[in-house]
Amino acid sequence: MGSEKIILIIDDDPDFRASVTSLLGAQGFKVIEASSAKEGLEKIVTQPPDLIVLDVMMENDFAGYEVNQALKFREDFSIARNIPILMVSSVAIAPASRFLRAADAGMIMPNCYMTKPLDIKEFVEKVHKLLGTE
Repeated sequence: MGSEKIILIIDDDPDFRASVTSLLGAQGFKVIEASSAKEGLEKIVTQPPDLIVLDVMMENDFAGYEVNQALKFREDFSIARNIPILMVSSVAIAPASRFLRAADAGMIMPNCYMTKPLDIKEFVEKVHKLLGTE
């Protein structure tokens, strides 16, 4: 089970947050929600999670990448630098293909990328793998 690992879901779709919260809660995880990139960054500082499930398109088409980049490079988020990120999006193009040059710099690469609608079994497996709870 989840052994009280904390997962932060940052997504502007309340239905997606509710369904993933229910799914992860059933796996034994504690789930925190944020409905925007800005709110997500605030929660990362006040309630540091063990894993972040991060949508791409929220306030703008690249909000998720902006969160990812802030966590990796901004000094005020240095405490969150090693939190794994499972990025989810309805955009079927993976970040390495979408941003060819950024991959070299490690600028926006999440630990894992999945497209919506999620394959539930694969999603749960990836969550456990990223948290080391498999």
